Amino acid sequence: MSEKLIVKQLSPLECRDLVERLSGPSFRDNSADAKCLVIMDVRTPLEYGLGHLNGSINLDFRSPSFRDEIARLDRDKAYLLYCRTGNRSGRVLQLMSSSGFRELYNLTKGIEQWQREGYEVVSG
Repeated sequence: MSEKLIVKQLSPLECRDLVERLSGPSFRDNSADAKCLVIMDVRTPLEYGLGHLNGSINLDFRSPSFRDEIARLDRDKAYLLYCRTGNRSGRVLQLMSSSGFRELYNLTKGIEQWQREGYEVVSG
């Protein structure tokens, strides 16, 4: 029996709604059960430091260890991927979907479009 594969391209509004739906009020809770959605920024650490989505983790697509880091992730969790414009995260989406991850979302046009539409980022 095969699990259903979910791979979707989402607008900033759809991403915000997804984060609220899967994370809800427990979004700030760090317990393993509270995080149904992993928000993953695949830009460089410098780009990440300039502004990222609240609660996101940073895995640098350009790092030599990137594929190894992806291989260690839990394939049963849902992942929301993003980068600056959607190019790198789109490539990561393909890599992860071919590696057995079952629930993947990509922020279309990246964090640039997220910010253009007035959504908040955190820095540091």
